[in-house]
Amino acid sequence: MGLFNLFGGKKSDDNQEALEQEALKSKEKALEELKEAHSELSWPTIQRLNPVNVKDSENEGMEETVDEARKEEIGPHIYDEDIDIEYIQSLNVQEMLFLLTAMEVYNKKAAIPSFEKNHRKVYNELLDRIRNAKTVFVLYDAATGYPFVDHGFANIYFEKELAEKAVALFAKQYRKLAVRECTVENDVIEGNKKGFFDYLYYIGIENLIVDNGAYRARFKRNEIVAAPGDWGAKLDQTPTNPALNFAMLDFLAEVRWPVNYEKRPDIVKAKEMRMVSLIRDSKFIVPMQHEGEAEKLENGGVKFGPDTKFKFLVQKTKDEKQFIPVFTDAIEFSKRLHGSGWNAAVFSFKDIINFVKDKDGIRINPDGQGIIIPKDRMIALELAGQQVDAIKGKKPGSAVPTGVSAEDAAIQKTLSQALARMNEKKDENEFQDSEQ
Repeated sequence: MGLFNLFGGKKSDDNQEALEQEALKSKEKALEELKEAHSELSWPTIQRLNPVNVKDSENEGMEETVDEARKEEIGPHIYDEDIDIEYIQSLNVQEMLFLLTAMEVYNKKAAIPSFEKNHRKVYNELLDRIRNAKTVFVLYDAATGYPFVDHGFANIYFEKELAEKAVALFAKQYRKLAVRECTVENDVIEGNKKGFFDYLYYIGIENLIVDNGAYRARFKRNEIVAAPGDWGAKLDQTPTNPALNFAMLDFLAEVRWPVNYEKRPDIVKAKEMRMVSLIRDSKFIVPMQHEGEAEKLENGGVKFGPDTKFKFLVQKTKDEKQFIPVFTDAIEFSKRLHGSGWNAAVFSFKDIINFVKDKDGIRINPDGQGIIIPKDRMIALELAGQQVDAIKGKKPGSAVPTGVSAEDAAIQKTLSQALARMNEKKDENEFQDSEQ
């Protein structure tokens, strides 16, 4: 048995070495063929800021942030079998984003076997850079006072210089933006934290783009930090309404953008329809005071006794109109009323209609989006919503509309009949008490 092992071992080693040599040659041949498939490609360059076309400015963009020499050093790593994490960490952000872009461009032309693994390693390092940053630079929209949203994405930058260059490019598209330095992570207080990416959750911004205008990448907000409650925060039943906040911001940014383009009226109408649909389905925080029996419910609502007297805060405008201010979340409520002595209760849109009575309507987030809905529009919207509910809630066995969009078309028609242009003009506010 020992002799067999002795004489058979050398042959076995030779066979193993031959197999390894064959495998190495096969890998080298495959790599040569892959590089040949990529031979018509050159290293990526910085792409346009966005698809918006402005006369005489279509081809304007930022200057290169990675020179040709560095591209020749960094680019070939797209073919690494397992890219070294320490090498990735040695790159600056723009070099890392260039590498990420090169991987995507070349893999699209001809699949790179190690693409998924290496792309994830670079992407994860980018996420870590964002999580570990003390501050980021964010583009804010002067038209809304909130983070600027372009084609569904908020714009985040690691460097102030790049952010300011992006502001200059957006200005050519008639966007008035400003750069703000925002704290990524604040301290945890009483089990709750309020960093910048937590704030984005409340205003409904989930899609982010980093370093837009230079080498860039898109990611989700929840890849940076989980939504409140997913990481153990103390939650109550206070409404948040992130989808509504986003819809209001998106609508206001569109109607206040001083441009015209094909199909813009349709886009404005679609954004308005989405906004008012969400308004009708939302619950709001309403400032109020009461005398008499009142029971606070687990869902944040209030059940009043039959003899309870109550009053609502009223916003009086310059033209003597009176609106009840309502708020989508505690952040908006605290902008004006924190420590004011006013209580807060949660009511549905339908409930709030009953409170308006002799008032002119409601104003949503007076120190934020400031969306005004006159009383007659509130009633029309509620009636339209009830019709929509009836359309959606057809009993089983009823006739099924032909075509995928038949129900949606009926809903859109119903809402269209109730829509009127919202008055988004912000007047100077004077808050007054009003007995009701």
